[in-house]
Amino acid sequence: MLDDLVSVIETLKQRIHDHGTSLRANETRTRMAMIDPMLRALGWDPADPSVVTPEYDVSGRWADYALLGTDGKPAATLEAKKLGESLGTHRMQMLNYSNAAGIAYAGLTDGNHWELYEVFAQKPLEERRVLQLSIVDTPAHQCALQLLLLWRPNLASGRPILASEPISANNTASAEPRETAAPSPAPLAPAALPTSGDEWVPLSEFNPPTGTNPPSSIRFSDGNNVAIRSWKEIPTAVARWLHARRMLTVGNLPVASGKRGMAANSVPLHRDGSSMVTHETIGDDEIFINVHLSARASRENAKKILEHCGVDPRDVYLQTG
Repeated sequence: MLDDLVSVIETLKQRIHDHGTSLRANETRTRMAMIDPMLRALGWDPADPSVVTPEYDVSGRWADYALLGTDGKPAATLEAKKLGESLGTHRMQMLNYSNAAGIAYAGLTDGNHWELYEVFAQKPLEERRVLQLSIVDTPAHQCALQLLLLWRPNLASGRPILASEPISANNTASAEPRETAAPSPAPLAPAALPTSGDEWVPLSEFNPPTGTNPPSSIRFSDGNNVAIRSWKEIPTAVARWLHARRMLTVGNLPVASGKRGMAANSVPLHRDGSSMVTHETIGDDEIFINVHLSARASRENAKKILEHCGVDPRDVYLQTG
């Protein structure tokens, strides 16, 4: 089986080299030339309805593939994108839908990059990822070992065993460097105190009456000042500052607001499924910030986002003068 899988991987590498331009233009071409052959090599025949359900309804959304377990229920969903399309903007949306449908594993692929996540793990996004590889950038034999996680007898069991690659003196030089954890954010600086004569108010105490003009500036605990021109820029500025410090990421979303709303989410939706009428996006991962807000709601959502990330709103000031 491994020999056959290595052979398929080598074929797919060559297809990317020879036909990459065509495959990058169309998802269907990528699925037929890249994804379906890989699934078949792993025991998942997309043409066999007892094994794979294409276009599977996941919480009102269609997953490209549902890989069926031994009980006939989906063991995993798999989203397909055209070759070269960024997977980052789809990760949390895919996980949220699979979570709602009660499916334990969710994957993404563009035919070259393959990712698989544990849906129900209570961990940041990067720690829920159990598979991440590029077949172009990985030697075929190493790629085959890692893809054993997706081998049908393994994944269909519902309790897949993660493949581990032994590193020896003979293959250390050619092995792909292992991913290292991102450095922790620097400790927060002490709260920046208001300057004498300036009308600075802690965010925690800010309670603007109706008709009040927005603050002119927001100052964070590290001394960083951001000019403010509208009320919606308060939660947006807070989210950008936290995201820059790696404190607000797709892995620690959503941030709830009220009974049915969301202050921040990985999709532009509220808790009740309604759309965010107006939103801002943060970072490449597309963190959606709700900015369809009144003055007081802007302040409250900013507070909720700060508290969600472990920052005291008393250490953030608004300049009202």
